Amino acid sequence: YFKGYKMKRILIFLTALFFVGCASSQPKIPIADAYKFDKIEYNHIQIHNPTKFTYQSKESVEAKYNEGLKSLLKKENLLNQSSKDELKISVWHRRMFGGEATPFPSDRIGGIFVSYEIKIIRDGQILRDYILNESMYDPGFFGNLKTIVGQNKDDSYENSAIDAFVRDIVKTLEELK
Repeated sequence: YFKGYKMKRILIFLTALFFVGCASSQPKIPIADAYKFDKIEYNHIQIHNPTKFTYQSKESVEAKYNEGLKSLLKKENLLNQSSKDELKISVWHRRMFGGEATPFPSDRIGGIFVSYEIKIIRDGQILRDYILNESMYDPGFFGNLKTIVGQNKDDSYENSAIDAFVRDIVKTLEELK
């Protein structure tokens, strides 16, 4: 009788200790409400070079990311050039064409994929870090239908993707607080 009672108490103690240990975490260092931000680190990935259609340059795509981010950060009151917390954003923008992996690629855009990393840095120390890998832009039902029938032959699809990913980056940044 005594051994079973003692074993039961030990089991209850270990279970309680397990739940208390799992519930505790290290407190996060508080970060500023707004950040110093200059520009993104941009990487353009494109395997196929179309000959029938001309798309915007990688410099133009980078400029749209920078303009969109600065505009939305300012609108959301997240931009402060005198802040001690610096915002570093790296973007990998991949423009994919239909049939790209075959011997007969199309010159029409088949998809936009983006990976990004957000870092909030103070005095050389990374306070927050977030990475998103290979997220594909989803233009909705009719946009997907347009992609399937090969009608993405101008910059509108890519510009919509850039706008969507800029909003996603800012939303993620707000969640890092």
